[in-house]
Formats: sequence, structure tokens, C-alpha cells
Amino acid sequence: MGRSKGGGKSGKAPAAVSASSDNGRGFIAPPAVVGSLLGDAFRPSRKRGIEVESVGPEAWVARGVLTPGECDAIRAAADARGYSHATSRGARYGEADRDHGRASYDDAALADAIWERTGLGEALVPILGPLGDSSPAGLNPALRVYRYAVGEVFGAHYDESTRVAGGGNTEFTFLLYLTGGVVGGATAFYRDAILAHDDAKETFRVAPELGKALMFRHGARCPPHASLAVERGTKLVLRSDVVYERRRG
Repeated sequence: MGRSKGGGKSGKAPAAVSASSDNGRGFIAPPAVVGSLLGDAFRPSRKRGIEVESVGPEAWVARGVLTPGECDAIRAAADARGYSHATSRGARYGEADRDHGRASYDDAALADAIWERTGLGEALVPILGPLGDSSPAGLNPALRVYRYAVGEVFGAHYDESTRVAGGGNTEFTFLLYLTGGVVGGATAFYRDAILAHDDAKETFRVAPELGKALMFRHGARCPPHASLAVERGTKLVLRSDVVYERRRG
């Protein structure tokens, strides 16, 4: 879910800020795809010793969450279902440039498999830690797959926290890169979280890497970030959120 920050196709931070969300408020959003993507058919292996590395303020990556074959399974299922075109009205309306493929799924089994079966949740819980009286409980079953061909982007924007059906709130964005060999297409982060400027300083960026997950804080503490233009190859990303639930007892 995102509040957009108008943007272009270069690596520079764009110039306008507005409130807009990934569910279509402010964007010309594609229709949601109803149903699961893989469900119980996806059974990833458990990974030993997933290492979580800090890459910026309240941002981490975990490599090797999925094997190449596991990434291929998700990508093939998404490609078979197809994508709608996500776009926006552009900087003139204070909206981030958005030009890429997008599909949405409700797939609790797939979300649970990535969090539980791989061992990712076990690795992340002590790193992300509690927030108030809540702790990390899993991934949001509302999954999105973003597909970026050469030249396609999602300009600088903010991601919002949402309430999850059944309880809990999302606190971190979760991106899982499903393709390798991509040139360009980094997720870039910027310093100024209040106003966007053409000369806003990029603080760090994360390159797409097959099977790697990126987590960063969203909601009121979300840094402005963008998916930069792909120069070669096709970038596929599985988008979810880390859900926090109130601790019992």
C-alpha cells in the first residue's frame, strides 16, 4: 500500500508528494485477481541458517530464502495467470510514475509456506523484534506480483500500514525477488521522508537478486523508495507485508 511521491524514470528522487495507495486510490489500478496463486502446492525446502543483513535504517535483506526452482514455480504460475497494467496520472497530479505489470492474489497457504516452511520467520523475528505489545506473526496473505520489463518503473512513494482481516497490522514491507540476471531495477531509498526534491539524496539501494527478500519499515516511518528502471532482463517481485499481532499472555 503506498502514498506516492511523483517520480520519473531516472535514479533521481522525484518532485511532488501526494497521498495515494496501492489499492487504487490515486492510481489507475488494475482489477484484483481473486483466488490463490499456488496454495498448498507450494512446498519450499527449509533453509538452514538464513542470514539477515542490515542494509539501511530499519531495512534488512535475507538471501537464499527460495531456491531458483522455487522462484521459478511462483514465476511460472504468475505468468500463466497474466498481469494487468499498473499506471498513474503522473507527476502533474502529484502521483508517482507507475508503469509495470501487476497481479493480486489472496493466498494464505503460499504466504505461510514462505514464512514458516523456509525458516524465514524464525530468522526474522529476533531481528525485527516487538513493537509495543505486538510481535511478528507472519506474512500478509494479500500477495501482489509485480513484473517490470525493460524501462518500466514504480516511482518514489511511501507504503502504508494496513489492518489485516483476522487480526494484526502490517508494519514492514516484504519484497521477494523472483528473477536473477537483471541489470538495473534496484529498489532505491531516499533521505527526505517529508518532502521530495529533485536533488533528494539517495541513501541506499538494493539490487534484485534471485531468491532474496527485502524488508523495510512502512507506515509513518516508511522511507520514500522507488523501483528504478530495468535496463536488461525482466524483474519479478512478490510483494507482501510482515504482519504484527498482539502477544498473548
